Amino acid sequence: MNKLISIAIPTLNRRELLKFTLSHFISQIEPVKDNVELVVCNNASEDGTDKMLTELKKKYDWLVIHNCNERLPLGDNFKRAVSFSLGKYVILWGDDDIPAPGLIGYLIDLVAKLPNISLFYFNRLVGYEEGNSLKALTLYENRYDGIRKIYDDSTEFITENFWGATFMSAMMFTREVWERGLSFDTSSHYGFEFMGILYYGNKGGNIDYENYPLCIQRKVAKRAWGTDWPIYALLGLPNMSKDLEKEGLFDDGLNVWNRKYNKFILFCYILMSAATDKKKFKPYCSQFASYQKGVLRKALVYLIIYLMPGFVYNLSRKILFSLKR
Repeated sequence: MNKLISIAIPTLNRRELLKFTLSHFISQIEPVKDNVELVVCNNASEDGTDKMLTELKKKYDWLVIHNCNERLPLGDNFKRAVSFSLGKYVILWGDDDIPAPGLIGYLIDLVAKLPNISLFYFNRLVGYEEGNSLKALTLYENRYDGIRKIYDDSTEFITENFWGATFMSAMMFTREVWERGLSFDTSSHYGFEFMGILYYGNKGGNIDYENYPLCIQRKVAKRAWGTDWPIYALLGLPNMSKDLEKEGLFDDGLNVWNRKYNKFILFCYILMSAATDKKKFKPYCSQFASYQKGVLRKALVYLIIYLMPGFVYNLSRKILFSLKR
């Protein structure tokens, strides 16, 4: 049976975070379960996620649960999660993110109002770890120009929202967009394959940005994909920028990425993360450096990864997350 909307959640070794997220979705989806589905794709977790999902399925038989035995890379598991869904519209939802109360009803109303839009992006609140005070939540896009903005130019949208739209829980797309986008070679977009698929698949189509924050992005210290973060940020994003530029979807993409999204402090912080696993990331130094402008940045790639003690990043991250609670 086809659905109007699918919430597809790929997950790996985040049982308790996932359980909390599902609890917020179940109450919203159950009254409209004939039109909306909740799909969980468990990427061979080893922390008891499969047992938790099996027990949850006994209580809510309408849940779509796939406990997969084969562990796939991040991008491939995203594709697998979408393939398990049946909705006309799909959101790839992060297993630790929290939907706003009324999100599902809002989305049902949104697609009825804007039937010709095939790619949607919405604002969000951002919090750190569990137990955040409400005062500690921040609004990701702190401006208000009206309820929504509809872009008829993909280049304008990507230039304005490229970094923010890497947050997959805030992107809803039609199945047709996804299927068209699968023909785009995103193999070098490490960690961000889904974005290349969406932008290419929506080529020539309008994009709707909703100003209201419709979810909470929960930043947690332990991320299943965290050990590959430097590859995603310092190779995946510029590779995608370059490929989108070739397709006419991102005007001056590499320069925009360098100017707006490759900020010096964040660049150094990512390198500090790479320094925690020198054996893994030393072979990537030349590739990381190739996208950096100036002698200083290129030199810092080698200096930080080769020479900085790994505990510096771990300590700084611990302090950051404690301050954000």
